[in-house]
Amino acid sequence: MELDRGKAAIPLYLQIAGQIAQAIEKGEYTQGQIIPSEKQLEEMYSVSRMTVRLAIGELVNKGYVERMRGIGTVVTYGKIEEKLKRVISFSDEMKLHGIIMQTSFCEIKPVQASETVAKNLNVDVKSTVLELTRVRCANNKPLVYSTTYLKKTDLPLDADLYKDSLYKFLQNEYNINITRAGDILEASLAEGVIAKRLEVAQGFPTFKRTRVAYDQYDNEVEYTICYYPGDKYRYFVNL
Repeated sequence: MELDRGKAAIPLYLQIAGQIAQAIEKGEYTQGQIIPSEKQLEEMYSVSRMTVRLAIGELVNKGYVERMRGIGTVVTYGKIEEKLKRVISFSDEMKLHGIIMQTSFCEIKPVQASETVAKNLNVDVKSTVLELTRVRCANNKPLVYSTTYLKKTDLPLDADLYKDSLYKFLQNEYNINITRAGDILEASLAEGVIAKRLEVAQGFPTFKRTRVAYDQYDNEVEYTICYYPGDKYRYFVNL
């Protein structure tokens, strides 16, 4: 494997980490796969063991791999590809990929509907709606920051009830079934609280999804804005 060993070159361990990260992103190493051992990487790149360990440490810090005692260095990164086919909750989307989500932040409170919220939920401006804000994580890394506005205002304000699937909660407790939704997908940049919650730099590329979901009676249920780190998520549209 070729490295730039010139005087002005970036450190070798960063070059190695970059090449391995690129291979992971391309799918040459997939989630759960063991990458070459330290000894193999030494031979592949003709570098010292310390350089290899620094490279792996860099990959661990960035969430690409994890060291597992007695097993090796395992790929934990996976760019999640979601097909636009049917309406399911984010939790269920992730389960399809074998990923169990955790909620690191959850807050629900009544707010006045802005013009945008009112238009999407078909309510009056400044009428009361519920605002549910969450950060969902995988492998302890933030994967989505979402703000959901709910038309139904008599829902409990206990945030712990909303740490799992919102759709299942609404279905099981209130017989509200989400049967269709309209999504708008666009590129965006993380700014302010979005960057803070996703633990990325200001201006980091993100994937923004805006959704209005409807129940079995075609009534508006939720208006949600989600932000995903651009290096962790993508959509596949089958036309």
